[in-house]
Amino acid sequence: MRRLTALPIAVVLALAGCASQPESTPAPSESSPPSPTSPAEQTPEPQVTPAAEDPSLGVEVTGAPDAKPEVKITTPLSVEDSVRKIVTKGEGEPVDLGDNVVLNFSLYNGRDGAELDSTYGAAPQTFPITEGLLRGVASGLLGAHVGDRLAIAIAPDEGFGERATSNYPGLNPDDTMVLVADLQRAYTPLQQAEGEAVPAKPGLPTVETDDEGKVTGITVPEDAKTPPTELVVQPLIQGSGPKVEAGQRITVHYTGVRLEDGEKFDSSWDKGQPFPTVIGQGQVIAGWDQGLVGQNVGSRVLLVIPQELAYADAKPGDAQPSGPLVFVVDILDAQ
Repeated sequence: MRRLTALPIAVVLALAGCASQPESTPAPSESSPPSPTSPAEQTPEPQVTPAAEDPSLGVEVTGAPDAKPEVKITTPLSVEDSVRKIVTKGEGEPVDLGDNVVLNFSLYNGRDGAELDSTYGAAPQTFPITEGLLRGVASGLLGAHVGDRLAIAIAPDEGFGERATSNYPGLNPDDTMVLVADLQRAYTPLQQAEGEAVPAKPGLPTVETDDEGKVTGITVPEDAKTPPTELVVQPLIQGSGPKVEAGQRITVHYTGVRLEDGEKFDSSWDKGQPFPTVIGQGQVIAGWDQGLVGQNVGSRVLLVIPQELAYADAKPGDAQPSGPLVFVVDILDAQ
């Protein structure tokens, strides 16, 4: 179960499915360990739709709900379009696009039935049903009901595709995957920060918002351009949710600009979808790890980050932004 020890599978599936996260996404600098937070740019795909149901799918699932099931796959199992089979019908609400789904699951290679991953016996995972999740997983869960036990056959081009082997040795790019899952809960995450406004200290960059409170930009006045000697963490909205802990998977919206000239280099708001990542474990720049752990879900946080806590080796003209950076981050969820 190598992948679970390296990075929560929900993050792997979400990051692998992201349509377009450019190199300026707050992944570690080149001197840090490799991270899957910066996949190559791809053409955005159409909106996710529910997978077709196939009661005859060659996957037999037995065992008590929420306990690790016995799974027998008629191999080799291969599908061109992702389909699902409802093993046990739940009585809960249907899963909608934009929901977060809490579930336990096991993942298999349809070619030979080999188990690739499992969360049974560990903490359940939270999957965001968005364009950022692997399409076959999102379509398989969309429209299912809380309480369902289901088997999803994930078509190769709706799974990891050419990145299959790099995620799971033994999984080929043309292999169908099978996800067997117990859906425990579904909820709608925050869309932006919510809470009490916090007055900012003088001499900091300012954040612009529209009439609905969505961040539209960051302005760096002249008196705020002095490079910081340490990380500056300024809550702008104090959320009332639980505190973010190191090792959690967080979902955020963010905008980043260079302190030197206020030039924007990245924004999840511009992409139209939030950004999921593991926090506090080196999967993003150190300024994020240090500045977001301990903040409350629902908060909006301004970070002014020295270069050594951002992209320490970046130079002007590099793909990654150089110099001190400014981020405003809305913390939408933490699991």
